[in-house]
Amino acid sequence: MTHLAIGDFIYQGVWLNALKAKYPHLTIDIWFDDCRRKPHGWAAGRNKTLGEWLETDGSFDTIYPIVSNLAERKAQIAAASGKDYDLIVFVGKNRSEQFAKIARQISSSAFIVATKSKPLNNPIAKWFYFHNLDGWISFDEYARRYQRITDIYANIFRKVFGLTAEDVGGRDSLAIKYDSKYAVTARAFIDSFGDGGETRSFVFLNHLTTAARKDYPWDQLKEVILALNQRYENLAFVVNCPPDKFDETNALIEDDEQLRALSIKAFTAIDSFFELPAVMAACDITISVDTATTHMAASLDKPQVAIMADDVKLWQPPGNSLILEGSGKASSITPERIVEAFGQQYTK
Repeated sequence: MTHLAIGDFIYQGVWLNALKAKYPHLTIDIWFDDCRRKPHGWAAGRNKTLGEWLETDGSFDTIYPIVSNLAERKAQIAAASGKDYDLIVFVGKNRSEQFAKIARQISSSAFIVATKSKPLNNPIAKWFYFHNLDGWISFDEYARRYQRITDIYANIFRKVFGLTAEDVGGRDSLAIKYDSKYAVTARAFIDSFGDGGETRSFVFLNHLTTAARKDYPWDQLKEVILALNQRYENLAFVVNCPPDKFDETNALIEDDEQLRALSIKAFTAIDSFFELPAVMAACDITISVDTATTHMAASLDKPQVAIMADDVKLWQPPGNSLILEGSGKASSITPERIVEAFGQQYTK
């Protein structure tokens, strides 16, 4: 059980795959409903993305997605209760008492271990929910002890399952695997820029997130693009956006006299999540705000410039990542800083 997002799965998934590989007799089901007391209706997008990825991974069986109302959660608890689980583990930080409560509702007999974290909205209820478990680990203590989320997950999976770095082949993130047809589609997209892309370096840009304060403003992104185009020869720009923002993003490019003169296209994954990592893999370097694409770039071993707030140090991506920390909002990071950081990564 985990409040799974793409970044979480990139870093937890490498350990879950290792668990299945080490103990192939295990049936591993994944509950990624986020256990909010008042479910949100926007879950469909995350369910589609993560559901597709989890189902094609090969290590997992039943998937319990994020629910949109309490009746759906009640039905999921009933379905899970019928599976007679031997072991239930919650790995995560948010709403840990809710996960502890629901885990025991799923099974009165399973051995249950969970990570525990503040805030304690109801200390008495929280004590009761965790008292009914067989063991727990302080997520907050691990967060104080370790620098990055990858270290936290590594130590949780070591503590609970006895897995080591050798079990994951030394990796700290899940390798994103996809059918070759997505690579073919990505190649066709790159070829649509002209000359087969042979003489160009492709820059993957992601300026949007699910939280407005983490977005990088379009006018500042435009400054970055124009400055990079002026400074370096033969750059091509891929501007990523979610499907509901594609028309708007495409219009911002097509209606701008300066931008439409460049080698630049908007991109969105329409039919499958795997279209996104395939296009990222076909690009040479990434500039992204703090969202799933920063973690995907790390998983794909792509050099990147990551635009992040200074209060999310745990989630700074590993690998060949140059981190730019802003104060609160992404917009606090100037285009000049991004262009300079890009230069450091690009010249390498």
